[in-house]
Amino acid sequence: LIRGTLLRLAADDHVLLVTLHHLVCDGWSLGVLLKELASIYAGMAAGRTPDLSEIAVQYADYAVWQRELLQGELMERQLAYWRERLGGDLPVLSLPTDRVRPSVQTFGGWTHHTVLGKELVGSLEMLARDENATLFMVLMSAYAALLSRYAGQSEVVIGTPIAGRTRSELEPLIGCFVNTLALRVGLAGDPTFRELLGRVRETALGAYAHQEVPFERLVEELQPKRDLSRTPVFQAMFILQNSPMPELAVGDLSLEVLPEASERAKFELTLDVERRGEELEVRWNYNTDLFEASTIRRMARHFKLLLRGAVADPRRRVSGVPLLSSTEHDRILRGFNSTSRPYGLDGCLHELIEAQAERTPDAVAVVFEGQSLPYAELDRRASQLAYYLRGMGVGPDVLVGICVERSLEMVVGLLGILKAGGAYVPMDPTYPRDRLAYMLVDSGVPVLLTQGKLVDQLP
Repeated sequence: LIRGTLLRLAADDHVLLVTLHHLVCDGWSLGVLLKELASIYAGMAAGRTPDLSEIAVQYADYAVWQRELLQGELMERQLAYWRERLGGDLPVLSLPTDRVRPSVQTFGGWTHHTVLGKELVGSLEMLARDENATLFMVLMSAYAALLSRYAGQSEVVIGTPIAGRTRSELEPLIGCFVNTLALRVGLAGDPTFRELLGRVRETALGAYAHQEVPFERLVEELQPKRDLSRTPVFQAMFILQNSPMPELAVGDLSLEVLPEASERAKFELTLDVERRGEELEVRWNYNTDLFEASTIRRMARHFKLLLRGAVADPRRRVSGVPLLSSTEHDRILRGFNSTSRPYGLDGCLHELIEAQAERTPDAVAVVFEGQSLPYAELDRRASQLAYYLRGMGVGPDVLVGICVERSLEMVVGLLGILKAGGAYVPMDPTYPRDRLAYMLVDSGVPVLLTQGKLVDQLP
């Protein structure tokens, strides 16, 4: 159940690797384990027998209590709450991905690290106090707003773990007490950030009051529509690490937790936040089969800007809280629209298409309603028409009317006229008959190119 390996790097430098299965340990348990390990080490270093306080219950007692709970009236009341909150068709998070979603969910992942500074964290905590909420609720609101705007959805479901230690006698135990809650957050009506925070607060408090239902039992109860490419119920998770951790110092022995780089992703996107002094460390764990690293870095920047905008004016509507930096804003409005280029006078349009037909004869040149023509066939048909038009006297300075419906033939006709050396006069077959008659007389075209089915409609 637990395995330890001690690596001696030098006489005064060691690494302790501890491996536990999640079935017997959770985040809270790690704090208990470290505290007891430090107590044992201090006792042995001082030459005395380690003294650990007695615990009132064992994990087996908790397991028996939970089994009894799952069969009682309390559990039925809690299930009724979740049926109401998560019943019906759950919204599926549809974030824009960089890669095509695999038909079967994959779990390759990576983690991007950022930090929320002291000043911003202080502002977030002040907003939480003003709104009778918690830091968790403020961050959850911002995360829901970010996902909503990225996905273009007015409702999102976000998973979040809860310690599950609802009794004081459970706090000193090592074991898996953690449960997962699914918070359904509605953003319909484009609420202000303050209003959204109020919605998240009520949703979170309701979930806390009905946290005893194990998530796996909830999935069985809800029977959500299954999709092998996604996790059921929710696809994104939010975690605020607030498990009590002891001071990492034992006598003259100093300890530090080594960072780990996880190459796995349980969900499409997980936002994992942990307090480091007066700052917050933010870890973005993401599925690398869906997202590029650059996308997640950009999302992390947008999240920080959203938080700043929210604390600056919580009365602003969620859709109006700025996500873009000034650089991104300028790039989208000006950079992407700066598309003017000098026109290359390397040939006329029909000559460029002839050259393309030489290079890629089988490549698709034009598509219309399920039909298509490769470059070689387009060029062959246009050349055949040009030869015919030349026989009718079409050449330089000669106008040719073209009255056809939208079709592949329209493109062939335009190119054929250009190849013959003439210039085309477009005429819409949906125009009134008198209008078409006027255009024919006014332009003085000696030749009109049309489709057989339109001849009777023309003057």
